[in-house]
This record gives sequence, C-alpha cells and structure tokens, in this order.
Amino acid sequence: MKLLQNNSLQALLVSLVYLLAPSGLSAQSLNGPTNMGPIINTEARDAEPTFTADGKTMYFNCFDRQGRVGGDICVSNLVDNQWSEPTIVEAVSSEYAEVEPLLSPDGKQLYILSTRPGGHGEGDIWVSNLIDGEWTEPENLDAPINSPYNDHCLYFAGENWEFAYWTSTRPGGFGGNDIWMSEKIDGVWGEAVNLGENVNTAGVEHHSLPSEDGRSLYVTAVRDEGFGGQDIYVTTRDENGVWGKLINLGSAVNSEAQDRCPAFSPDHSLFYFDSTRKGGYGSLDLWYISYSEIEHIR
Repeated sequence: MKLLQNNSLQALLVSLVYLLAPSGLSAQSLNGPTNMGPIINTEARDAEPTFTADGKTMYFNCFDRQGRVGGDICVSNLVDNQWSEPTIVEAVSSEYAEVEPLLSPDGKQLYILSTRPGGHGEGDIWVSNLIDGEWTEPENLDAPINSPYNDHCLYFAGENWEFAYWTSTRPGGFGGNDIWMSEKIDGVWGEAVNLGENVNTAGVEHHSLPSEDGRSLYVTAVRDEGFGGQDIYVTTRDENGVWGKLINLGSAVNSEAQDRCPAFSPDHSLFYFDSTRKGGYGSLDLWYISYSEIEHIR
C-alpha cells in the first residue's frame, strides 16, 4: 500500500484524478481524441506521460500494477509500432506515492512528485539521474521549487530549461493550487513568482505545459464556464511578459468528464492528456489528438 503523509495530500492527489503514438495512429486523432488502448490503460489511473527525444520510450504515472497498490512510475517502449507492456521503474518508485514524471530532453534526468520522507513539505519534486543505464535514488530539488507546502506538476521552458513552471499551495497565491515560475540566472534559480490573477484563482489551477515557443502554457483548471470538473485551458504572454486570461480549448479536448495534464509528443505534432471520459478502460486513461486541431487557440 502506498503511504500518503496526511489527509490533505490525499485530497490533492484525488483532486488531480501525460505518450507518443505510432505515426500510423496520428490520423485517427483528426476525428477527435483517441484512446491509447488496453496495453497502456487499465482499470486504474494511467496519466501524465513523458518521452525520450526519439519517441521510443515513454514514462508515465501508473497505479496498481504488478501486484502493488498506489501510484508508481511506469515505462513502456515502442517496438514494431506497438507499446510494450509497462513495467514499474523500481529505482524511483517506493512505498510512498510517486506521480507526474518529467524526462529531460537528453533523457538523463527524471523528475517526479513524491511523498517520500526527507522532503520540505507534504509533496515535493525530486530528480533521479541516469548513470550507466540505471536510475539513481531521487534527490530533492530543494527551494525555491519545493516548500513546506504541496509542490508538484513541474515543467521547464527555454533552450536551456532556464524557466521552471510548477504548481504550489504555498502562501502568496490566490488560493489552493496556483501556477508559479522561477528563472535560472547564472546557474541559480530565482525566487518563486506567482503567474498572477489572469491565470490563478481561489480555485484549482495545475499542470502548466509550455508550448514549443514558450509563449503559451496549457493549464488544467476548474472554471464555472468549463465543460466538466477539470478542463484544459491555454494562456499566452504578451510583449510585456504578462500572462493573459485562460482560454478553454473547447470540445476537441474537453468533455463533461475530467480532462487534464497535457503533454506533447517530441515533435509537437500530437497533444496528449488524461481523461475519465466515456470510452476508456477505467479511471484516468491516456488519450491523444492532433495538435493542429487546437494550436490556433491562443
């Protein structure tokens, strides 16, 4: 059984209830979202994919695999145009909850949210390094990324990954989960900055995925005018660096169910997300759509 540190973290994980497809599948997405199928998706939660640069290996958040109960990090490989049966990455998975993997462009760092002991708060972001083909014991990212509160859903932007975006419940925001950012200057991460009232509210905003040019963020949020509980929105920076109000991506992605936590294929041609919509195999399933269908929404 996976261990959660307290009830508030458990509530966080419940409230937050990204996969490269073979090239032959991408055309299907022009008719709406396509489910990744029963090799990847199960009756339990399958979510938050991240990929190697060649698109042949995918890491994602899996639940209740290999006789275990709770959240782990799984890996699957693309072999003969098919994804292999996922297996748990034991080096970064523990008796505690591990979710939200993010792989660096060179494939040598794997970032995760973990509730394991030794962190700064109820949930922290940790990183494991790939050395001689093996993942190392995860290390805590420390401040300013982590705090005594819940810090999760990390993404980077910029040519050298010098901009970090993540979700935090730390003080100084607008309430609950907000989107924050930090810029690395001369190798040092600057103070965490809230993205402001156009993006954040007293409600839920999390999982901020940067566009390829870094000018936009695809954010999971709950809004009264949305299609369901959680929808995927986009915000774009103006010439002064001010983030605009969130714009709903519409029915091409969002439904009356929970639609959340997007990711790009390495070539940015496909847009992945997880959803509890009808037509899946269980709880959260992984789906994808052609990015061209929503790229114009800014």
